[in-house]
Amino acid sequence: MAEADAFPAALAGAVAQLLPALGSSHAHPPFAVRQDGQALRIPTRTYYDSERLLACTRLPGDAGVLALCLGTRHHDGHVREACARQLLLQERAWTVPFVVHLCGEYVLEIVEAIGAALPAWNADALTRYLRDNPTYVATLERRAISYWNCYYRRQYPVWEDYPGRRAMAALRALQALTPR
Repeated sequence: MAEADAFPAALAGAVAQLLPALGSSHAHPPFAVRQDGQALRIPTRTYYDSERLLACTRLPGDAGVLALCLGTRHHDGHVREACARQLLLQERAWTVPFVVHLCGEYVLEIVEAIGAALPAWNADALTRYLRDNPTYVATLERRAISYWNCYYRRQYPVWEDYPGRRAMAALRALQALTPR
């Protein structure tokens, strides 16, 4: 399954055990990022059965956290939000690509949760990830601007007040601390 490419090679065994428990799914084309020298291909959206996925998030150890990561890519925004909130309680470096991607999310509740957590969340892993993916971070910022312009401009007439802008500003602040 393509989802195996979304995680570092060191997690291959845990991923291989988790995927059968999740059942079948199809995934939208992945986005490519780098983390700690490894190329990752993370699905844009997944279509697992919601109940099965949420049950897998309660598995012990890495398996449950892997399911949370894949849940942040789920087609149902409520499932994405539930998984994102739980994922923010984890400090594993390999979860960073899944958390950062949510800064470009259009579901406002998810963006607010991520933006509030970023300043205190796994700063070392975040700064390494941001250093490795500057073009990707710029794409996320453009996406946040687009969602603000299309869906939230009336609610937040000033760009600086939009939660997606605040989440991106938290990333940019960490990125500014990263030596080039």
